[in-house]
Amino acid sequence: MATVMKSNTDPSFVGIEKLKQTHSKQITEFEQWALHDDWERFHHSHYDWWVFPVNRRSSYGMMWVVYESEIAQLKGDVSFLEKYCKGVELVSASWGWDVVNKTAILHPKLGQSWHQWPVRLYKAASSAKLFGYEKLFDSLKLYAQNLIHQGEPMSFAGKDLSWLFTTGIDPYR
Repeated sequence: MATVMKSNTDPSFVGIEKLKQTHSKQITEFEQWALHDDWERFHHSHYDWWVFPVNRRSSYGMMWVVYESEIAQLKGDVSFLEKYCKGVELVSASWGWDVVNKTAILHPKLGQSWHQWPVRLYKAASSAKLFGYEKLFDSLKLYAQNLIHQGEPMSFAGKDLSWLFTTGIDPYR
């Protein structure tokens, strides 16, 4: 008996192709921003929904929500996965964090620092975990724990997001 995977059937869902196109365009912009050391652009732009797709509704409703079926399709696209990882790396670099080596960037450029967007870190980590990128998740979790240790709050819109980083459990899923 075949297992039926949960799919986003909401009429507002943009679809896999639009998600991949929007994601690819955003990663290209990230690469340009990084190339020109325009790290502040990362902090003042909105991209969380399509760069870090998750399995729950957002302020965009169900437009960018992915479930098992969409994740399986996206994970079958090598180009998407390469860009996905590049996106996590570049956004992390904008925070002054080397996600691959699990360490702070030694000589950050202007703008490569934490800008108090815990919801963005939460979405990146939650998405990495959802897509099965445990090493990226562990690195983002370590970064969040470092921030928490420094006294940075991990809450957004009245929700304590620290659970994901302190327990690995996401109570908002």
